[in-house]
Amino acid sequence: MEKSAVIIKSNPYGLILILDPDLPFEELNRAVGEKFAAAAGFFKNANVALTFRGRVLTKEQERLLVDTVVQNSKLNILCLVDEQKESKEYYKQAVTRALERPATEEGQFYRGTLRSGQVLECEASIVVIGDVNPGAQVISKGNIVILGCCMGTVYAGAGGDTSCFAAALTLKPLQIRIADKIVRSAIVKRVDTGDYPIEPRIAYLKDGHIQIKAISSDTLGEYLG
Repeated sequence: MEKSAVIIKSNPYGLILILDPDLPFEELNRAVGEKFAAAAGFFKNANVALTFRGRVLTKEQERLLVDTVVQNSKLNILCLVDEQKESKEYYKQAVTRALERPATEEGQFYRGTLRSGQVLECEASIVVIGDVNPGAQVISKGNIVILGCCMGTVYAGAGGDTSCFAAALTLKPLQIRIADKIVRSAIVKRVDTGDYPIEPRIAYLKDGHIQIKAISSDTLGEYLG
């Protein structure tokens, strides 16, 4: 039997794509597009998290695959998660909280890298599928989730909502602001082009101070508590 280049499975939080580890990436990307195009009517407008399994991908390859899925289906990709249970549980609840904001607000998505001088500003919670480079800014009256490396400035709860949070797969920002509280980095510089490992972190307010912690069940419990 011929081995399938892409296998789609479901989990409690969304979809798992099991990818052929040896197929050239261009062929794999094309196979993903064909697979989702064929199943587009089944998925409709579902909101899902997406997990890749079976091969090691660069951040750019992950972005290309996410774009291919979106372009060939009616899926709304809420977030990209790894195989760590705690991270999946966090993103499940984080995205749920973002989407459960008042009906007058709609969560937004931005695909692409924000470069120095660019400002992304929105009234609702925002999911950025890409990096936020030094000198770039993301400003939201809701929550901010960055599915990439954040080295710029993020401002969540811009309308004064102290319950908002900012999170990223790699959180190395110049500055984080939540409501009226600000923390600045003494490490990352505006010219930083470092390649950092994926270490999901969340920033939120507790007792009037911004906490920045690695994603874990304890952190999630503290934030939601």
